[in-house]
Amino acid sequence: MQYLKYRKFADVELFRFGYSPIGKPWFNVYCYILDNILIDTAQAHCAEKVSETFRDKNIEKILLTHFHEDHSGNVTQLAHEHQAAVFAHTFTKEKVKKGFGLYPYEKFLFGHVKPFVKEIHNFPTSIESSHHTLLPIYTPGHSDDHTVFLEPNKGWLFSGDLFVGIKIKFFRKGEKFWTQVDSFKKVLAYDFEVLFCGHHPRLKEGKQLLQAKLQYFEDFGGTARALHQRGLSVKEIIRAMKLREIHLMKILLSNDVSVRYMVEAAIGDL
Repeated sequence: MQYLKYRKFADVELFRFGYSPIGKPWFNVYCYILDNILIDTAQAHCAEKVSETFRDKNIEKILLTHFHEDHSGNVTQLAHEHQAAVFAHTFTKEKVKKGFGLYPYEKFLFGHVKPFVKEIHNFPTSIESSHHTLLPIYTPGHSDDHTVFLEPNKGWLFSGDLFVGIKIKFFRKGEKFWTQVDSFKKVLAYDFEVLFCGHHPRLKEGKQLLQAKLQYFEDFGGTARALHQRGLSVKEIIRAMKLREIHLMKILLSNDVSVRYMVEAAIGDL
């Protein structure tokens, strides 16, 4: 089943889409509309609900924070239905245009992403809507193409997967640890209060929460590096830091998500 929850904060419309073959959704994804701009497009498994929800919306521009299937899943459909211009980072463009493979769990949770073969525009220095301005800020780490959007006059940060939560315990394959730390610092140089996150929006104290995540990463990474310099193996570091690998989760998620990946990134992403 496809699920939708809606709320509004000032001029921003928040749409939470979820999918599950039975019962409540296991994973929720947020899309945001600001004036005539749509930020991210939700998972393909929610295509019918997404199309129905946005049918009467005036969407002229679609911005993608990154290529991951839960953010780009309906870009082809929505761009066609609204004749909207699509904007993305260069790496996002390559992925979305050519299409990309998914693990079985990704297909099950999110659905197949149709390639978007039409023109995708590079981000300009600023993106204008009828009443607002968004500044694209390149924030790699979670993925090589990750980009967030700041409304500087309101203190709103459309943060994609930059935040998600503070005490992250697992990484996907390919995530970069210290690159994320640099991205946190880069964004924290700006003033903002609200995090319009791709999964867990925070409508107050957003900057403090991202600062807390930065501190957590620096503490985690510093400890992992210190133990590595003492000669401990990754397995020994996991044990010393009292981390716990959930092996059933690794199996169900096609070995794509692991505590080990986070530790390896912390000691190897130099």
